[in-house]
Amino acid sequence: MGILIGTPKYILGVLLSGVGFVSMYLFGGGLITLFKTFDKLFSGQFIEAFLEYYIFSALPPTSIGHIITNAVVGAIVAGLFWFLAMAKRGVAF
Repeated sequence: MGILIGTPKYILGVLLSGVGFVSMYLFGGGLITLFKTFDKLFSGQFIEAFLEYYIFSALPPTSIGHIITNAVVGAIVAGLFWFLAMAKRGVAF
């Protein structure tokens, strides 16, 4: 199996497994929190950066969409990392 077929299988497989979904939810939530916090932090809005960090990392999700978005973002980024790691190993496309 080439990595062009393996990457979508990895992304879907990790989202459909229970442990994988929770792992990708946590990973995606961390990424989204960092992106939103760094945006405020680099613009000099330190109080807003702290509030953004607290809201996105410490509070529970408010909707199913929030949970699914975090998991999908985490799965796509992890799939991209998997693709790059396999390409570096020399696995055929």
